Amino acid sequence: MRNNFRKWTDVYNFTLHQALKKKGFQVVTILVALGLIIAIVLTSILSAKPDKKDVEQSSIEKVYVLDKSGLEETDYSTYLETIDDLRFKHINFESVSNFSRDQVIEKYIENPDDSLVVIISVSDDGFEMEGVLLEESFVSEREARNLLQVMTEGFDTNKIMQAGLTQEKLNMVMTPIVTFYSEVGEDTSFIAIMIKTTAPMLFGLVLYFMLLFHGLTISKEVSTEKTSKLVESLITKVHPYALITGKVLAISSVAIIQFLTWVFAGIAGLYGGNAIARLAYPEYENSVITIIQMLRDNMGETAFSIPAIILALIIFCVGFLFYCFQAGLVGSIVSRPEDSASVQNLFQLPIIVSWLTCYLAVIMEKENIIRVARYIPFTAPFCTPIDLVIGNMGLVNGLISALILILFSIGTIVLSAKIYKGLVLYNGQKVSFKTIINTLKS
Repeated sequence: MRNNFRKWTDVYNFTLHQALKKKGFQVVTILVALGLIIAIVLTSILSAKPDKKDVEQSSIEKVYVLDKSGLEETDYSTYLETIDDLRFKHINFESVSNFSRDQVIEKYIENPDDSLVVIISVSDDGFEMEGVLLEESFVSEREARNLLQVMTEGFDTNKIMQAGLTQEKLNMVMTPIVTFYSEVGEDTSFIAIMIKTTAPMLFGLVLYFMLLFHGLTISKEVSTEKTSKLVESLITKVHPYALITGKVLAISSVAIIQFLTWVFAGIAGLYGGNAIARLAYPEYENSVITIIQMLRDNMGETAFSIPAIILALIIFCVGFLFYCFQAGLVGSIVSRPEDSASVQNLFQLPIIVSWLTCYLAVIMEKENIIRVARYIPFTAPFCTPIDLVIGNMGLVNGLISALILILFSIGTIVLSAKIYKGLVLYNGQKVSFKTIINTLKS
């Protein structure tokens, strides 16, 4: 068996070199990688830039406050100093509670350009805050509404403080409540739950399209070469075992190299963009990096750890090869060029079924199906790598899954080589299941 595979590296090196040398492959790989880096860096920079509405100073210079609420008046200037809102910190608030409504409006008419009147009163439904603007005022209605919203928050805070609460209790009262359902032992972080739900589905979808595209390419190349007269010359120099092994491994390597290039480009763009953005805006925190750090802290010890990522990459590559050798096996049983399209279903069907099984199991929250799928060679590539990365399964279970997948991949390589060897010169007649069995027996 060792001698039969002896020259597979020659076939591998030649096929890999030819594939990497193609202009189309180089252009697509480089352009997509550069596009990812540029897009992510620009997104980080634009995200770091403070929103104009948060830093643009309001045109309002003075506010006349007529407080008829009966409560102790709110010090809005002090309140604005305690919140992170730069729009209104320059405003001068003047209390006119000793005036009547008409007197305040008369006072306001004397200087309406950049001023505003705010009247606080009591009604049957509670407290009301009214803003008064003249039509010729330079202050827009939008600015007035924004200021009234901030002043309302300050008034509510002052109202609670007058109830005799300490600062600590006041902070507790003002903290919003977030409610959600979880079972005992489950992760209670909303973001962690979302990542655990969506990440496996997105990863499975990416792998699904990769396998369909590159798997069909492998199947087509093997069948085209087999049904041409070129194979007769090749097998005089290289054993069929080495021929199909080297070819499938080479094309699979090209796909994996391209995919990993894009992954590392995305990572480089993420951390490079974060570094560039922090140079311009030191207080900027990239939300994606923050989420990753949060996941490390809340999703188990293995989440986003180096061992988990390395093991996930190994399982991904082995699983991809597992399906690629199935594509080579399907290409091996093509005896006529017109049969090439009809036999592709033999390769596509296991991919579709395996992907849908993992995809629907996540959506329907069928944990038992997911646990079993991690150890089945057909479904493991779609769920195990991402489950390792996000901490859904431990390293020991990941190693067991990887070992099972490696053993089945080796078996698929040997099976593909045997069928390819037995049918390499079988052309002109449609291959039947009985023919394949007889080939394996012989």
